[in-house]
Amino acid sequence: MRMVAVLFAVAAAAGATVAAGADKTVWDGVYTDAQAARGQAAFDSRCRQCHRSGFFQGFIERWREDKLSGIFNFISTRMPLDNPGSARPDQYLDIITYFLSLNNLPTGTEELTPAALGAIQVQRKDGPAPLPDDVIVRVVGCLTQGADNAWTLTRASEPGRTREPTASTEAELKSSAAQPLGTRTFPLPDAGSRSPDTHKGHKVEAKGFVDRKPAGDRLLLTALQTVAPSCPE
Repeated sequence: MRMVAVLFAVAAAAGATVAAGADKTVWDGVYTDAQAARGQAAFDSRCRQCHRSGFFQGFIERWREDKLSGIFNFISTRMPLDNPGSARPDQYLDIITYFLSLNNLPTGTEELTPAALGAIQVQRKDGPAPLPDDVIVRVVGCLTQGADNAWTLTRASEPGRTREPTASTEAELKSSAAQPLGTRTFPLPDAGSRSPDTHKGHKVEAKGFVDRKPAGDRLLLTALQTVAPSCPE
């Protein structure tokens, strides 16, 4: 379990650095047929007993607007159900490519690597699309307080899907720390319940639900954590 977490932390940080340059998507041929075959063997031996049917339906819709690192972190810390994290890191990586193959996503000439996980986006073939209102999202930005004492997330990234509404693991926080800031702004109407003073001026990871309003989107928080003590200029 510890080895999985260490691998993910390294992969997430490296992937986020790559992502700042040129992200790929799952449509760009990010794995090989041989890797997917290994992934099927690993899945058959460790996962098939619990996931016999319907497990692969709606893969793109279930994971879109997330990086492959999010999938890796999810399965490597939660599966198999009777012994989470018991597979080798390379087996979890190969299992992801098996998922991609079952959803007819194209293969390429190079295998998927840990360092690439954080730079490969899951999205529809025609590009990114807004997430449903009931999906928990993760946003990285700068926590600021206005003259009216209202809290706002500025220079925020686009919302990305997350499976965990509460505090992130150390590996996930490292990924958020490496993620570039963006151009979005999200008022945080319920930030007062999250001890915001301890995060003021910090680069933070915020989780919650996007509340779409005519005047602009707000973020209803489920978690707020510092990922860096200041926001870069």
